[in-house]
Amino acid sequence: MPEARHANNSRTVADYERTVRDYVETVDGRASASEEALRRLAAAVKQGARVLEIGSGPGWDADRLEALGVEVYRTDAASAFCEFQAERGKHCDRLDLLSDPIDGRYGGVMMLCVLQHFERTQLDGALTKLARALEAGGLMLLMYPEGEADQWEHGTAGDYRVVRWLPAAFDARLAQAGLAGIWETTMQGRGGAWRTLLARKES
Repeated sequence: MPEARHANNSRTVADYERTVRDYVETVDGRASASEEALRRLAAAVKQGARVLEIGSGPGWDADRLEALGVEVYRTDAASAFCEFQAERGKHCDRLDLLSDPIDGRYGGVMMLCVLQHFERTQLDGALTKLARALEAGGLMLLMYPEGEADQWEHGTAGDYRVVRWLPAAFDARLAQAGLAGIWETTMQGRGGAWRTLLARKES
């Protein structure tokens, strides 16, 4: 039987598996990240380097990044999202960041609206694993909700674990993983403020 903290994440993934079509309708083809954030990542990644996307979902952000000339390796913990992307002619592999290894090294990592589904005790391991998958000087684009609450969000498309982070606390964890922020912006979205952060692997 999985430990409680992983069980919470597994419950969230299971809800995405069940409600993928409803979720796709709610986002309606919109990328999660702003155009500026995606352009900054595309400009900062070394030419010819690939970006690993964790939690690709419907694939709209990957579509935009590829339109900017960057190759994206799409992955998601929910098989239903990969199946949806396959219907669109896109390749997406199932990958659970909390339990699966990451093969290869990448010039960048993109993980948008995913961190809130990890428990606080899981964040360090997740960031360290992603940092190890980055080449020296590689970039990481993250987006997560700001705050201090740990809660379950009960929406029309399912139940989702939401863990919020204050910027200072999150940046301390990021530094422990060997990453430093180089640009950020905050926008108002579902449930409050969402922070988008572009970070670089320091060595």
